Amino acid sequence: MEKLTAAELKDVFRLSEAVWSRIATGMIAPINPAYTGGETMWSGRNFGRWLATEHPGLAGKGPVLLRPAPPVEPRYLGGSYRTPEDDTAVDSDLFAGLWRTHAGVVAVVYPLHGIGAAGSELLGVHDDADTFVVVDYAYDLDGPGLRAVDRDRPELVYAPSWAQLAAHVGTRVPWWPRSLRREEHLTAWRPGDEPRPVEVITFPSWEPLYALARQEPEGSTLRHACFTIGHRIRASAADSATGEMERLRAWERSAMDSMVFPAVPDTADPGLAQLATDDVVGAGLAELCARTDDLAVECLEQVSGWSGAEDLPYGGTFHLTRTKVTRSAAEWINRLRAVPPTALHRVWEEDYDTVGTFVDPATGSPVVAVKGRYRSRDAREITYIGRAPKRLPAGSVLKEVILDEPIWVRTGDGVLYPAPAMDAPGLSWGYNGSGPTWLAECVGRLLDDGGAHAVTYDDDSKDEPGLGELFRIKHKQGTRISRRELVRARNSS
Repeated sequence: MEKLTAAELKDVFRLSEAVWSRIATGMIAPINPAYTGGETMWSGRNFGRWLATEHPGLAGKGPVLLRPAPPVEPRYLGGSYRTPEDDTAVDSDLFAGLWRTHAGVVAVVYPLHGIGAAGSELLGVHDDADTFVVVDYAYDLDGPGLRAVDRDRPELVYAPSWAQLAAHVGTRVPWWPRSLRREEHLTAWRPGDEPRPVEVITFPSWEPLYALARQEPEGSTLRHACFTIGHRIRASAADSATGEMERLRAWERSAMDSMVFPAVPDTADPGLAQLATDDVVGAGLAELCARTDDLAVECLEQVSGWSGAEDLPYGGTFHLTRTKVTRSAAEWINRLRAVPPTALHRVWEEDYDTVGTFVDPATGSPVVAVKGRYRSRDAREITYIGRAPKRLPAGSVLKEVILDEPIWVRTGDGVLYPAPAMDAPGLSWGYNGSGPTWLAECVGRLLDDGGAHAVTYDDDSKDEPGLGELFRIKHKQGTRISRRELVRARNSS
């Protein structure tokens, strides 16, 4: 509907050649040819509005919500929350509110996540609806985008405005930010209700963290850690929802005359009184990682989805394939100690065929061995998934750097470690790019303080031109660079 040729406009609005010729004089201008590859095309939406204004008798042939709407008393039929069936194309939990209009029943669909283009896949959402309108996450000219489809023309997806939708249902249309689309509130809402506080829905979810926290004794580090991370997730979503509504109210082209907000974020957050310092959070999450129960696994999935390695006691993830090990990798694999799976081991279990769980005794970090990780390789191939440390033990002295995958460092006491690293930024060598630059900064820190924290994007970066030049060289994998060579390169700039 955004770019239609003359032939497509005739088809969409069911206009004969005679009618087309009659209305050609005074028609809206086509889109600038620079945006259509030189072809003469019109905005279908703008054409529909023009047709409804200048030729209302003809507009009745077009898509339902682009037609002129006669005055109508709002008749809300209620709504229902749906979970997608395995055999349907709808990929999201969604709520559909039904409105009786002069042109049939209109279903306004609010997905909780996902959902592709509106079309024939929506026809099964409600058998008794004639027109479906999906509320998008992306914004259009007057607010959240709307995509509509009529049952009698399932191949035609069009984009009404909020004003057009409101005119057809006879009142302002409700709009919920995604995080406020909670089933019990959606299904209970009726036109004229005052806005109600709603606990936010988040991805990842704060709710398992609060559930676990409530099971722990008052004052425990795990209780404080779970409440703190859960609160951060919850507060971020609440702030986002509030900000989104405020922006719509202030937006010059806002649909506020056609839209109503039925909900506001619930700010009565029990986690607010349980907030802890980063040290307490770190200690509590270390305890969580060592647990074995299902709720602990679910909580770690939420923490990982929220902040990656930032809040966990271990750094970024790395992978080693048994068929491609170097001397350093073999040294690391051979020192691993088999242990029963903990919650942090189990976070990987759903994605892979796990054949062993281990711990790296030098760092205490979990390691899993999985089979058949790479589909293009032997299904029996074993890959080790480990986590780098965020920092080496206090007082460590960097002895050498080993350019490998991952990059290794050896300290003065002879212990081999994966280089301190987070999930990002990545450390690498052998090209002109950010990887060697971040590696140079990491190594520079370790030369000054062997127990320095891994590099993060939020750090004040320290330029290391000499080390950067060294790591941009295409060294052979497995190259060892001694502390003396590193200091020499650092001082060469």
